[in-house]
Amino acid sequence: MVLRHYGNLGNPCDDDSRSVLDLFCGMGGLSHGFAQCGFKVTGVDLSEKAGLVFSKNSIGAFLRRDLMNSRIQGEYEIIIGGPPCEPWSCLNLTRRNKNHLKYKCLSAFFKKVKRKKPFIFVMENVPAVQKDPLLIENLEDIRKHYDTDKRTITYSDYGAASARHRFFIIGVKLKTGVKASELLDSIAKENPKTVQDVIGDLKDRNQDTTIDHIWPNVKTIHKYAKYYKTGKYGWYVLKWNRPSPSFGNITKTYILHPDSFNNGNDPRPISIREALRIVGFPDEYKFPEGLDMRTKYELIADAVSPVFSLKLAKAIKELILSA
Repeated sequence: MVLRHYGNLGNPCDDDSRSVLDLFCGMGGLSHGFAQCGFKVTGVDLSEKAGLVFSKNSIGAFLRRDLMNSRIQGEYEIIIGGPPCEPWSCLNLTRRNKNHLKYKCLSAFFKKVKRKKPFIFVMENVPAVQKDPLLIENLEDIRKHYDTDKRTITYSDYGAASARHRFFIIGVKLKTGVKASELLDSIAKENPKTVQDVIGDLKDRNQDTTIDHIWPNVKTIHKYAKYYKTGKYGWYVLKWNRPSPSFGNITKTYILHPDSFNNGNDPRPISIREALRIVGFPDEYKFPEGLDMRTKYELIADAVSPVFSLKLAKAIKELILSA
């Protein structure tokens, strides 16, 4: 059986040797679009498991580093990345903002930008970060050297089946004659995919480890049916004819398949492969052997949609070639 999703993205851009450094790269959702667009990518992350996935999918070189304490050698024309979002995540109800151990990772990102002086930088995070004093301070400093623009985008506006909202900051070196806002405005929008579009062909398929079409065998979901009827954050039964809302680690918040509770069907969480497709990863994207289910779901939940990152990479490539 041939799986279908967004189709094989292939290499939609001409080959290019321009270098990209992805800080806090995770499993490579942001890098993936740049690699598909022909850029030479180096991903950096402290997570060994993220590195295994990054390397498995031949996105580029991977360096395991603690970015709070390590220097990265080499020169890069583009720096991208998503510092850990836990300090600002709505799912984190305990140690938030400056009380979180990962809070200063935000400054670590900007320190690397100031040291490397790339032509362009892109930072991604949760929308709540934009009001944080630490971000405001770093932006005031970086604007001495970069024209910047920031906005919250929704992946489904760019053709993904995920309606997740994410906050992006783009900076372009001053005196280039290019405005960061022009770059963001140039990213091509597209009608959203629906859940049906991307996982409909898996509707009647049993669990299949060969394609990671597996999910937790939870026996207690029926006890929480009344919560799923509310549709509040984390209590989602997906709708076939809509994009998916944003979701976290499926082993923590059971986001349910659209057929759950319908026509006598037992409720079940979406599978790993279904989660990958909804976020926008192609079926060629694989996990290495040995990773547990919880880790796979966590990496997916933290990832940038490759559907959006490809469009972003295309827009940046056009900017570089015209600058």
